[in-house]
Amino acid sequence: IGTYKKARFSINLKANNGQIYLHVDFRPSHTTVLNSATPHWGSEVRDSYPTFSSGKEFKITIMVDDDSYRFFFNDELRSKKFPFRKSTDGVAYLQLFGGGNGLKINKINMPGDKKHELYVNREAFHEKISELKETIRNKIAGKTLSAVMDYANSTEGSLDLFKLELLKKVRSSGNILNIDNQEISWLLNNQEAIEMFMTSGDILNNNWRKAVEIFTEIIKQDPEAKEGLKLRLAVATGLTFAYPVHSQAIWSNLIDGIERYHQFVKWAKEKLFFTPFYQGTAWHLRYIVGSWQTNEELVWARKNILKDYKNEDKVADVTHKMIKYKLYNDDGVSVHSGAPYYYNKPITLEAYHKIGAVCGGISRFAVGMAQAHGVPALMVGQPGHCAYIWYRKGQWVIGNDISGWSKSDTHSYIQYSWKRKAPFFPAMDNAQKNLNNYRLSEKLRLAARFSDPRDKFEVIEAASSICPQNYAVWQEMELALEEPTLPKDVVHQALVNELTSIRKANLKKKNVVLEKPISSDCNSDSAERISSGVSHWGCGNTVATFTIDLVQPCSIEEIKINWWGWSKASVYSIYAADNAGSFTEVKTQKDEEVKGWFNHWSTIKGWSGKAYKLKMVMKNGKLDPWGYKQYFGIRQFQVFGFEHDHLVNVALNKPSTATAINDGNDSTVWEPTVDDSAVEIDLQKLTFAENVVVRKTGGSNGRILVEGGIGSEITSKDGSSGEVTFEKLINKALLEFDGEDFKVKEISILGRSYSVK
Repeated sequence: IGTYKKARFSINLKANNGQIYLHVDFRPSHTTVLNSATPHWGSEVRDSYPTFSSGKEFKITIMVDDDSYRFFFNDELRSKKFPFRKSTDGVAYLQLFGGGNGLKINKINMPGDKKHELYVNREAFHEKISELKETIRNKIAGKTLSAVMDYANSTEGSLDLFKLELLKKVRSSGNILNIDNQEISWLLNNQEAIEMFMTSGDILNNNWRKAVEIFTEIIKQDPEAKEGLKLRLAVATGLTFAYPVHSQAIWSNLIDGIERYHQFVKWAKEKLFFTPFYQGTAWHLRYIVGSWQTNEELVWARKNILKDYKNEDKVADVTHKMIKYKLYNDDGVSVHSGAPYYYNKPITLEAYHKIGAVCGGISRFAVGMAQAHGVPALMVGQPGHCAYIWYRKGQWVIGNDISGWSKSDTHSYIQYSWKRKAPFFPAMDNAQKNLNNYRLSEKLRLAARFSDPRDKFEVIEAASSICPQNYAVWQEMELALEEPTLPKDVVHQALVNELTSIRKANLKKKNVVLEKPISSDCNSDSAERISSGVSHWGCGNTVATFTIDLVQPCSIEEIKINWWGWSKASVYSIYAADNAGSFTEVKTQKDEEVKGWFNHWSTIKGWSGKAYKLKMVMKNGKLDPWGYKQYFGIRQFQVFGFEHDHLVNVALNKPSTATAINDGNDSTVWEPTVDDSAVEIDLQKLTFAENVVVRKTGGSNGRILVEGGIGSEITSKDGSSGEVTFEKLINKALLEFDGEDFKVKEISILGRSYSVK
């Protein structure tokens, strides 16, 4: 019973898992929509809009019949009924949602022990968002980076920033929260809980309200879930089950998140899990509690795993011992037929074990086995293949792999960090391992939105330095860099230390072909395995060639080749390309030192000069011993050496005080005078200047002073010849000349420029 004022509102009959068994949506001056979401929205039933009168009391009655719901408005039966789509036994409470504008609920009568929730005060929800925005703006706008850091690091700042972000996420999907609800209020005002909730990954369908509902129902049922392992598990459950988690055995069945939480708590007390479960963050636990296997299957997994694999470092690999790769079952039915392959019975872990599977089933079995023992795991897609990743020895590794990380994509119904592909998992894992930094980085990212436009970059830059693995920060960085009032020197100065450390790392000897573009005239789809060290690359041709683009000029000190089995080329040539792309033979099999005869290594010493690309042509191979009909096989192709810069004239046609000297034209000259003996060149970009070359005509050589730097940090170097070795990061250069009766034909600054992005 309520008092009406024109506003849209709805009545939901809901289960504890958040599913809506009945949804009645009153849309003013339009219609009444009846529907259900168990978990997906079904087809609508539409009825006319009741005759509400502003300021007058109304009464809505829902009658539960044997097979449908009936509706009464002010004790008059409405024309439309709504059929049961799921048994009403699961209905736990009634939820009133929406309204506002003065709509009041005066009385609610519920049968038996059924409960209700009110979400009608939209104004209070939106006012809270506005209030938080104003508070944060006053704390951040116009303030120094140090002040912003202090605020983000404080309890007040943490609560304000994450509370606002959560409420905005809820609102973005057209929902609100009852911020006066006891459990929701606790979440919004407990620093550890809301920080964990907002830094444990994304939700696939952005249904943050449902995540809050599941989480708050858990802490209502289990007050101990407000700290420690239980809190991490409750957050993981809320975030994961906000999107439907299907049962692999019977896909149409959904796994109940709240029931799953209680079951995992019980197993945890019984010490049935390996260490990763007890030590993992809420983010890690999402990829355990969100298992597609039923509780019964997880029990089966723990009982039936092979003894030698019952440890956290081998648990997923048991799939290759317990599952037979079979395209057809024992009765000749193809695996591509789906359910008939498994005799139209539930596709359980036990079914995979007894009947067999191909890549999908093999990977699902591995994931289920890992999760049953408390080890994070999930499916990933690869071209024409299904693999999995799991948490082994403190890092994510790929199992059942054929394409490596770079070609591992998302898999349906699985929630990925930042909604990106599988390679982002190691990045989030590294962020989670330094959780305080990740959380501070996130708070600074959110705070930057309230900074003055020219100050945003400084805050975002601090966030990226504190936690470089926070991908969301880099997305915001791009926007901050587009601010037209942002001083160029501020950006360049912020990047100097990072770029300097990168350049120092590049000066170290390393494997220069790792993660470089590679192509082959044979089995090109798997060519990246040649240099990745993941699995192996093989070729059945009698002659095979592959080419690696080194991207930068490299000096090569050593090449090491790990052959597959005995499929080694007894004749081969290695070619190096120069800057023009012309290949020259530099080494052959005659230069190798070989150790072993099976899975053996060839080692070849390097050569002088710089290579831009490498090519290897192989002949006279040997068929592999496993019957794959491959003459050549490589497990690893390693090239050790040093990467160098592409040196170009970075001063060419850049703004200068004497355009004749850097226009690329020797026929135009500049003549210094007593009053004008210096030239300034704006390089515009952050630049590593290696050498400054001056071409003059006439007069004495004299002295050349070169000054360069970023902002107020200036370095000076001089020389008496036409070349000055500089080797500094700069974005502008000033050249001063001593001497008499000479003219400058051209100034070149040889180096490498870096775009900020």
